[in-house]
Amino acid sequence: MEHSNLYDFISCLEYGTNVHISVVFLDNFGNFKTNLPKCSAIHSKPFCTFMKSTPAGYEKCFKCRNAALKKAMNIRKSFGGLCFNGVYEYCRPVIENDVVIAVIFIGNILPASLRQLTAQIEAFAETFEKNFDETKCKQFSSIVENHIKLLIHEYSNHKTTFHPLITNIMNYIEESAYYDTSIRHIAHVFHYNEKYIGKLFKKYTGKTIKEYYNHKKLKKAEMLLSDTSLPITEISAKTGFNNVTYFNRLFKQNFYMSPTEY
Repeated sequence: MEHSNLYDFISCLEYGTNVHISVVFLDNFGNFKTNLPKCSAIHSKPFCTFMKSTPAGYEKCFKCRNAALKKAMNIRKSFGGLCFNGVYEYCRPVIENDVVIAVIFIGNILPASLRQLTAQIEAFAETFEKNFDETKCKQFSSIVENHIKLLIHEYSNHKTTFHPLITNIMNYIEESAYYDTSIRHIAHVFHYNEKYIGKLFKKYTGKTIKEYYNHKKLKKAEMLLSDTSLPITEISAKTGFNNVTYFNRLFKQNFYMSPTEY
């Protein structure tokens, strides 16, 4: 019997709701059946995307998500709470053989207890799920956890070129692409030696982690240059480059022309 992959499974659970389910896989766990597209590996609903559209907002969201991730890994129990923007999210660590292999996030929920909405939340009111309590979060996260474990057990010996650790790191970078995260931080999250992760990443991607970070930032800058009329300094800041001179030099190295010429 062929079991549905994790993304299809999550899509079916989300259908008819505004709930967002994402999963962060840790270490070298997962397989080709649990591989998720960007939209299900990061917080990608309209409100979250809007809040991450500025460097300051991005940094706050990034730190908030990482705090929840760290807490789930440390206490090894499910918990729920409001992010710094007032949106409810439920976190559930997936534990296998006494090791946290992934963390499930169920969010984009406005709690019934939230009587006064901020102007920003009000603007996105129709994109939130409003009828989803903690009991439902527990049910959904339990179902997702069971499916993750089933896929890992059933397809553990399936031959594939998929490398879980590299994919998990790349997904993590997708979420933090415009925040200057160090290799040390990534090594800490995934419980591997910095040098080992650096060499392995370069072997499989052809880029260092820093180069991969910059590549993601520059692709975003390219899109902003094509689709907006924002000044270069603002595009530099929006894509995580604090030094516009460095941004200009790096852009020219990659696209063979300056941002202004582009």
